[in-house]
Amino acid sequence: MAATGVLLATASGCQNRCFNNFDCGPGSFCFDGRCETECFTDQDCREPPECAGNPTACQPKGLKCSGLGRCVGPIIPPDTGTGENLDTPLPTTIDGMDDPPGEGVGFVIDRIQIAEGDIGFNVDGRCDSDGCVDNTLGQLGQLANNQIDQGIKAGDSLLLLELAGLEDPYQGNERSMTIKLYGGRDADDPVNPSDNFSRPPGATTCCNFNINPQSLRGIEGQARARSPALITNGRLESLAPVTIEFTLTIGNPPHPEIRITNTRVRGIVPADLSRFSQGLLGGAIPLGTLASIDNPYCVAGDSSQCPRQVPEESKLLDLASGLLGPLPDIDLDGDGLECAIDDNSDGLVDTCCEGILGRERCPFDGCPTSRIFAPGDEIASACALNPRMADGYSLGLTFTAVAANILGTAE
Repeated sequence: MAATGVLLATASGCQNRCFNNFDCGPGSFCFDGRCETECFTDQDCREPPECAGNPTACQPKGLKCSGLGRCVGPIIPPDTGTGENLDTPLPTTIDGMDDPPGEGVGFVIDRIQIAEGDIGFNVDGRCDSDGCVDNTLGQLGQLANNQIDQGIKAGDSLLLLELAGLEDPYQGNERSMTIKLYGGRDADDPVNPSDNFSRPPGATTCCNFNINPQSLRGIEGQARARSPALITNGRLESLAPVTIEFTLTIGNPPHPEIRITNTRVRGIVPADLSRFSQGLLGGAIPLGTLASIDNPYCVAGDSSQCPRQVPEESKLLDLASGLLGPLPDIDLDGDGLECAIDDNSDGLVDTCCEGILGRERCPFDGCPTSRIFAPGDEIASACALNPRMADGYSLGLTFTAVAANILGTAE
């Protein structure tokens, strides 16, 4: 019932620490290093057994085992995507979790692309007739990927990975370790993007970076985005969702910070630690993030890539709502899916509706007045900036990374 090395406790389904669902007994699941057995509410789990295989679709009670094998709790649930729990202490029993930034093995992403719609993670733990992959924004890859690639090569978009807590020597299997993600800055003075990913002819060094200070939190300056992970036969899998923010080259400079919540990572880490290949990063971009970024696509140009044109003043949310539908696919706050509606068909979101449980499509016609938000200023999609509009569109990104030196924190 339990994997080797994991101690059973006196309560059914409760163990000291887990790494995946197989470490937990029947009727429980592994969530953030704990074997969970129940949920705060069954609003997203219509039948109780679904909670066991659906940990991200319902909030766990937070029961865990003490060193004496007793169930204790509740504890604060993990970040829901609204940011309210970003400063909640993470587990301290995972190797590398509390190591200072930069002490582990560093990588810098040298290629990242929006994946096709059938590639991604199961962000919300649900499946439908189209399968279990969540990547609604995959449809925007044909519009954005070329510019994203150019931004990576130019050094305008730098995302660092750090693997902390690896055994020495690393042999391709790790039962306990930590993956950390940071926005990066070129450590060269002056900045020189030509040596970001390899050593140019005649050069003696390459691939030196500092951490963007916005990627750290707390007095000790620990990584905001850090997750327990394991590596099996060279294949890394993160075990808990995190929120990341990094620059993505979309539109005209200054390029925006993209916020992705409920982020999971996987990839291949070879024995020589020279590369991170077959990388996949998936999560959800909240409505508020999309509503705060200018939209450079489908305003003019090649209509073959754009089913419809949008006004010049549009935001990315206007594009997503028009091309992908007004209903995002990831419920990040557990109250049903929110809606971002272009009510007068001018290509701009002008009305938002807070989620209602049990509705499967935008419930504008029956949405209670108390749950409707109109824009508060001249920005049409400003209603989506209301913190109660917390849901998001799912995203999958494929990437590769090369070994890099993380020297410190940028000023």
